[in-house]
Amino acid sequence: MTTTASALSYTPIQPRGNPDEHRQAMVEEKEIYQNQVLSERRRRNTQAAARMRERQRERERGLMQRRDNLMARMTQLETELSAIQTQRQQAEADTSSENYEIILDQLSSELEAANAAMHQIIDEVEKLVDIVKSIGI
Repeated sequence: MTTTASALSYTPIQPRGNPDEHRQAMVEEKEIYQNQVLSERRRRNTQAAARMRERQRERERGLMQRRDNLMARMTQLETELSAIQTQRQQAEADTSSENYEIILDQLSSELEAANAAMHQIIDEVEKLVDIVKSIGI
């Protein structure tokens, strides 16, 4: 049996459904995918922002604690300075002239050391105040 090309005829494949509906479905599927990607990106961004805010709060708490510690130390040094000044005044009144020079030198050096420490703490407190102001507390 011989078959010829003219004897066999194929019917063209007809698309099922409406091509416009198919295109619309593809567009909707693409939009859904893009919305999911965008939603995931927003979720990760929100989490990152929350972590950053928490780190900033922690840093602020640390700065405030350091400021409080320095302020307490400054108060302590001011008290010591006042005691040394009082001690110096008493020593000036109670000592003879030869002991006076030794005690005066000793108290002056203690006073200078306490004064230098207090100025250092004041500088650190001022720096902390500037930092706190810069972050908007």
